[in-house]
Amino acid sequence: MRKVDVAIVGGGIAGILAARKLTEDGVNALVLDKSKSVGGRLATRRIGDGRADHGAQFFTVRTDQFQQFVDKWEQNQWISRWFGDKHARYKATNGMNQLVKNLASGVPHQLNSKVERIERSEEEYVVILEKGERVQASLVLFTPPAPQTLQILESSDVHVSDQSHQSLNQITFNPAVVGLLTLKKEDETRLPPEGHKDSDLPDGIERMVDNRVKGISDERIITVSASPDFSKSFYHYEDEAVLAELLKRIEHLLPFESLVSQQLKRWRYAQAVHFHDHPFLNVSEKEAVFVAGDAFLHENDQAGRTRIESAVLSGLAVAEEIKQLMKRKTST
Repeated sequence: MRKVDVAIVGGGIAGILAARKLTEDGVNALVLDKSKSVGGRLATRRIGDGRADHGAQFFTVRTDQFQQFVDKWEQNQWISRWFGDKHARYKATNGMNQLVKNLASGVPHQLNSKVERIERSEEEYVVILEKGERVQASLVLFTPPAPQTLQILESSDVHVSDQSHQSLNQITFNPAVVGLLTLKKEDETRLPPEGHKDSDLPDGIERMVDNRVKGISDERIITVSASPDFSKSFYHYEDEAVLAELLKRIEHLLPFESLVSQQLKRWRYAQAVHFHDHPFLNVSEKEAVFVAGDAFLHENDQAGRTRIESAVLSGLAVAEEIKQLMKRKTST
């Protein structure tokens, strides 16, 4: 059985940055993720010879702390400015998923590792994976969406206080459906010069992005993100029905006679509707089990909504708390 100081469930940007900070501070941390790649909702899909972002499309900066990280990422050529004057919109080189992959370099992580539950072993925790593998840890950090975290905790030998259970239960999300439409690359669209449109769109359409114009794809792949209301209404429909409805609503914006292929992506937990007003949560005073992520906002958060920056700040804050807790444990 593998033994670590901290087991981190979830390989999104919050979990990866928490692990990166802990690793730099000499803590033996391991990220466990159920997917075949790190990134979470910073997701990029390869389609033919092209690629398309189908989760977060960009991020903005509102705090000095995050700006320091963004400046380093820009120097490393991991990201670049895309558009926007008051708040620059940053895109990631070769797709948003690549940014998290770059951040995960040198960070111990294990993919295709779905966590089922946690068991107690004296003062330690045993994280049990779906395939039966076990990882022993002194502390555990959860970074998936709160409903998924709560489901694991409710199946675990971990005491969750009534207040923490209520807090996690109150964090709810809107789903999202996203169409990925490949067009002949020589055909133009009626999207703005930067390849991004999020206003004056048909009802039910929240955002459209031309990934070729964005600079991450050789193929012309259009990402069509539906609104929360549309996504809730059509989430359980067959792919063909959802795509047909999306196409009908945007037919005046794209040359559909050049449509080469179409795909649909579903996000059950896309954007938090309700969030927690602290950057992390300790499930109870009896446990060294923490929860963090983009829905855990600092009390003075300027935007008041979940986003990539809130995930980053949450991951950094909980990593610092864990480091201090470990120091206190070793000194007693």
